[in-house]
Amino acid sequence: MVYIDTLRPDVQRAVQKLLTDHGRPVLAMLYRQNDETGWNFIVSASWTDRMGRAASIGVVTRALSEQLGFESKQLISRVTVLPTNDPFVREITSIYQVASPGAEQFITNTSAAGIPIGIGYILFSQAP
Repeated sequence: MVYIDTLRPDVQRAVQKLLTDHGRPVLAMLYRQNDETGWNFIVSASWTDRMGRAASIGVVTRALSEQLGFESKQLISRVTVLPTNDPFVREITSIYQVASPGAEQFITNTSAAGIPIGIGYILFSQAP
């Protein structure tokens, strides 16, 4: 998919903005089931735990809005903020370690904490 090649660097910029403005995330990833058309952007961080889900979604959505181009904005269908102690977050961060700016880990046809992952790009993953 051509657009994912534009989406990933745009979302990387949003992750970098969140890191600079609020602190490092524990997990930042793009996630999609094979039969879905849009991408779910998942974020988990100690600052989202402190801030609460509703406020955190607003912060994340604003960062995406500022950093994503028009085509990329159309590809994000959902923003999910998970607690740092969520089983999905704990399992992903225990398996994948991704932290360098611009680094990412592609995953496909796997699951974490019983949740199937059709396609995923882990943009940041460090255990708390």
